[in-house]
Amino acid sequence: MYQNYKEFLASYTKSDLTKIRQYWNFSGISQLNKSELVDVLDQKIRENLREWMGYQSSKEIDFFKKIIKEQQQIDWLEITPQDILPPALDNYHGHGIIDIKDTETERSVRIPADLAAEIAEIITYSDFQEKIKNNDRLLQFARGLLAYYGVLSIMQLIEFYDFYFEVETEPEKFYHFLKLINEAFLNTFDIEYFDHYYLYSGVFNPEEMIREIKMRPQINYYHPKKKDILYAGKHDREKLNFTQQKFRKKLLKDFSLSKDEVEEIIWTMMLDIKNDRKTIEIIQELADRLEFDHFDQAQDFFQEMNEFHNNTRLWVLKGHTPNEIMEEERKHLRPLPKKGYKSRSRGDETVVKEEKVGRNDPCPCGSGKKYKKCCLGKD
Repeated sequence: MYQNYKEFLASYTKSDLTKIRQYWNFSGISQLNKSELVDVLDQKIRENLREWMGYQSSKEIDFFKKIIKEQQQIDWLEITPQDILPPALDNYHGHGIIDIKDTETERSVRIPADLAAEIAEIITYSDFQEKIKNNDRLLQFARGLLAYYGVLSIMQLIEFYDFYFEVETEPEKFYHFLKLINEAFLNTFDIEYFDHYYLYSGVFNPEEMIREIKMRPQINYYHPKKKDILYAGKHDREKLNFTQQKFRKKLLKDFSLSKDEVEEIIWTMMLDIKNDRKTIEIIQELADRLEFDHFDQAQDFFQEMNEFHNNTRLWVLKGHTPNEIMEEERKHLRPLPKKGYKSRSRGDETVVKEEKVGRNDPCPCGSGKKYKKCCLGKD
């Protein structure tokens, strides 16, 4: 094992050291030769180590604890994705913090001894431990926001953070919040990034989703309770409402499905609906999977499925359900004047016709014909 961090850095090529510099965003040192770059990186990484670790979650800190403890007995620690996710491992290796050894059957890691000692000391500080606890809560909040809204810009994340935590006079907290989210993007599969937007990992087509949301400027964002956002962040989706719970019970009662199968169906349906997938496509997939005893049962089932859809919070509707939007639109419908108008129905279309229309005027029904050759005398 490398006892000295500088020796560890010196084992890299100049090209690899440049990549480490870029991971840390260190500027002004790109023209140094390899020996000089090793010296500067050794100094700068140590200086920035505590701040960088302050953007990790408890899962990542536990991983560092495990390495530090185990490598006192062994040179290389064999790890699995249960210990740390591959993106986080790549992030730490990219920052020059850990060394990785891969074989056909296993992956092992280690940290240079003197750097491991510095990390171990940082982890013991009580204020650092409190910061990590707060990080977990903020990440849960951020994941909950993305579960409700699908995609959010950096400014939108800041606005929601301020709305729920009231930190408008503390810009350093905004900075910490955004750095925390970016580290989660680098370390996990939970948060994605596309064109200056952070995304929930279940968004199928980020570009299309962003475009659809922008097409609805008249819709304001739905604001859940903070506890509901935290619930969504912990469980990867919002809590099921009454209609959705009713549909889940129906699946369990009417079909030969296990609880796990039902949960998988509910989860898949919600994800498809949130991605604004066509209802007919979702119905067809379910129809292929479920067996119905008779036609009426199928009709009843798909009616309840439609209710499920209309009571699911959609990303394109900024966290609202279709029913909520329809109800809001009804409130803003202007009633027809009580006098001076009659209405006549033409299928799904309603034509509003003024009583006094000249014989040679265009017919109010919209046919394009003159009134005398169309609807005159038909009323």
